[in-house]
Amino acid sequence: MLLFVNLKVFNLFYCSNGIIIFENRKNTDQLEMGKPAKKRKKRKPLYIRIITNRKFILFILIVLSVVFFSHWIFKSKVKGISIDYMKVDVLTVSEEKALKKYSNAYHLETAQKHGITVPFKSKKEMLNSASAFMRTYDLVLIDDNKYYEVPGLTHSLAYLKSDAKDFLDDLGEDFQHKLKELGLRSYRFSVTSILRTLDDQKGLRKSNINATDNNSAHYYGLTFDLSQTRFFESGDSNPIYSYRLRNILLRELIRMQNEGRCYVLLEKQTKCIHITVRKKQI
Repeated sequence: MLLFVNLKVFNLFYCSNGIIIFENRKNTDQLEMGKPAKKRKKRKPLYIRIITNRKFILFILIVLSVVFFSHWIFKSKVKGISIDYMKVDVLTVSEEKALKKYSNAYHLETAQKHGITVPFKSKKEMLNSASAFMRTYDLVLIDDNKYYEVPGLTHSLAYLKSDAKDFLDDLGEDFQHKLKELGLRSYRFSVTSILRTLDDQKGLRKSNINATDNNSAHYYGLTFDLSQTRFFESGDSNPIYSYRLRNILLRELIRMQNEGRCYVLLEKQTKCIHITVRKKQI
């Protein structure tokens, strides 16, 4: 009997005993003569092969870098540069002198001349008739706004004469303009002490070496203190502490002092900026 076999479909093997063996190519790998077929390695799932591919990993890293860099550029252009990345010159000798030029005596004389005539004895006295005192002495409530932050005051009341309030707002606006001019983000400064009563001053002398025994410019509604280094980025309630921002703020105050609008005294022991408004703002 004749047998025709398609060798494209079958493997053909001739054994030593004369027997010819046919094996289906579709069901087995090609065999070497006299050797068993090698087992094919099991392929990993497609997603494993993708995420372990070096080119894929490199692509993902590049995409993430581009996204992060683009976000940083957008944030810098819209919000401005963080003060951490801005170089600000230290105060010069002449600037340091300008901040010591007018002692507390100048502040007190001006405050007594143009401010409240008689200091309040206690917070209770003032607050019990706040509306009447505000009308009589032209006092205005000082509260948080886009220019500055007013924390919980322990030894003073958040009131100033309207002239001093106008000056404080002008300072805040000028400070913001300067930050924008420098390409910086918006930061608010912190007001730490405002209108004091006789009882406030008495209690403050226990912890503040700069608090006078008998009189204070803070009695008269024209004087306030700012923190030297505590600031708040716009939209963030967490404070930052920065001598760079302090120097920018102090230069604005020196300019305003040179214009005759205020007296400024840098108190290094208490880390505050002592300011008294000199004349009515126009």
